[in-house]
Amino acid sequence: MQGVDHFTKRLQFGALAILLGVSGCGFSPVYSTSGSGIGPLVISQIDGRAGYFLRQELDRRASLEQNDRPARTLNVKVVTSFASAALAVDGLSARTLYTLTANYTLSPATTAETPLSGSVTTTVGYESLDQAYGDVALQADAEERAASEIAGKIFADLRRQTGRVR
Repeated sequence: MQGVDHFTKRLQFGALAILLGVSGCGFSPVYSTSGSGIGPLVISQIDGRAGYFLRQELDRRASLEQNDRPARTLNVKVVTSFASAALAVDGLSARTLYTLTANYTLSPATTAETPLSGSVTTTVGYESLDQAYGDVALQADAEERAASEIAGKIFADLRRQTGRVR
C-alpha cells in the first residue's frame, strides 16, 4: 500500500512540474476563451433563413468576446443568390451555386469611436435533386455552410479594421 502512495505522490509532483514548466514558456491554449479582442457584441436580428443561420454563428463567436469595454451593436444585411453551375443531360440543373453577401456595420460604443463597416461574400455549391424535399434540405445546408464562412470573414475583417489581427 505504501508503494502506491509513493507512486501517487511522484505522479502528482510530475504533473505539477509539467504544469509549471508549460505556464512559464509562453504557452497559450489553442482554443482560447478570450475571443479575438474586438470586444463584447450585440448582434441585431438578420432577416431570412440565411440570416438566422448567420446570426446563430455570430452569436456563438461573440459569446467569446468578453472584456470591460461596453458592448457594440453589429447590424448585418444579407443578399443571397442562386445560379446553376452545371446542367444534367435532361437540361435540369445538376449543381447549384449559392452566393451569400453580408453588408455589416459595427456601431461605436462611445462617441470617440467611429463606426466600422464592410462587405464580405462567399459562394458554396450543392448538388440539385429531383425531389423537392431533398433540394430544400441541400439548400438549407448550403446556407448554413455559407453563414459559417461569412461569420468567420466578418470577424477577420473586424479584427483587421480594429488592428487586433492575430
